[in-house]
Amino acid sequence: MRFNTFIEQFSCSLHSFAGALLTLFFIGAMASTNAHGQSIFTPGQTYFGTNSYIEYIAGNLPIIISAAHGGDISPSELPTRNCSTCVTVADAATQELVRAMGASMQRLFGCSPHIIINRLHRRKLDANREIVEAAQGNPQAERAWNEFHQFIDSAKRAVERSFGRGFYLDMHGHGHDIQRLELGYLLREDELRLPDDSLNRTKYIGFSSIRNLVGTNKQGAPHARLLRGDGALGTLLGQRGYPAVPSKQDPAPKEGDDYFDGGYNTARHSSYRGGTIDGVQIECNFIGVRDSPTAIRRFADSVAVVMQQFLRLYYAFLLPNACAITSVAQTRDHRDNTDTKGVEMLIFPQPATQELRFRLPLDWTGCCEINILDVLGNVMLRHGENDPIAGQEYTLATDVLPSGVYAVRVQSCAPQTSMRATSQKMLRTMMVISH
Repeated sequence: MRFNTFIEQFSCSLHSFAGALLTLFFIGAMASTNAHGQSIFTPGQTYFGTNSYIEYIAGNLPIIISAAHGGDISPSELPTRNCSTCVTVADAATQELVRAMGASMQRLFGCSPHIIINRLHRRKLDANREIVEAAQGNPQAERAWNEFHQFIDSAKRAVERSFGRGFYLDMHGHGHDIQRLELGYLLREDELRLPDDSLNRTKYIGFSSIRNLVGTNKQGAPHARLLRGDGALGTLLGQRGYPAVPSKQDPAPKEGDDYFDGGYNTARHSSYRGGTIDGVQIECNFIGVRDSPTAIRRFADSVAVVMQQFLRLYYAFLLPNACAITSVAQTRDHRDNTDTKGVEMLIFPQPATQELRFRLPLDWTGCCEINILDVLGNVMLRHGENDPIAGQEYTLATDVLPSGVYAVRVQSCAPQTSMRATSQKMLRTMMVISH
């Protein structure tokens, strides 16, 4: 699908414009306002539109996530959409997926993305279509549609105020036979099959939902590399076990392959229309991504890590201290020949002030010993090995330590057996405390 006529589609009836004005009035009344009259939403707080049909979880990361087709509310007062082009099948578990992504990014970054969810079932409202097809002329559905997009606009303004630029993820689910992620940058299948030199031309950059990133990324990476080279989103996701197209591993859909190239939301809210918010539509396969709570959590964790890598590679802004993270690769004794692929520990925020949060590797159970050492090797703070840690999350108070640079040593409590010594797992890194 091409969106060259997007502006014409977006310029709808006078009735729709009146609905947008009502939505602006509603959001202005709901949110606090600063001296310049600009709506301000508090990070971490949840806001709802009329009848709680639309939900906005305000964030403080330069990441915006939406779920347009994951709703399950079917109020009787809203008619069922009925048109020749209407799709009314929901994207299973995408609402749960974006909530899990928010939680994973909070754990990883120490800050949260902006999340916007359409809680209405797709048979009542399609928030990824222009308003006529989306709401079928129903005033309540039109109001919900306007609120969905106004919340995204508010998130974009917040990101631009704090960071100057950011990234938008429009999350969906597909039912295609090939179990892979389909990343829609508003480029058609035949265009993605073009050689890199062609994709790097101004013509195709102009069609792209990451057109701003092409000219501003700190690596100076050309368009084709951002789509399917080293460091592309699809490539990074593939490296974590989630095949994706386009990517270095799978550069373009083959002729006859089903593929979604991006929709209304991606065209409206990405830099395709201009501005500094780049974006992509991610169509998620079901098996291994959305088919169980465990799969959802693992995928959400992977997306969080991939977004961290992507932001570090291509965006020059610095995250606030509260969002900084230390990610530590594992080191362990391999006497038990245990597969250690993917094991890591996360420590945040950095610099720390009052507390330090640990996210331990998934295969660590029971207890562990945490030592905070000064530059001379003296143990300044300790969590003893006899004090069990429930699950993989732990918070250590650091308010008693003076500002400075410290070493962190975390060691598992591996029992000894009569037959052999069990794997002893140890992780080390540095941390900063700044009061």
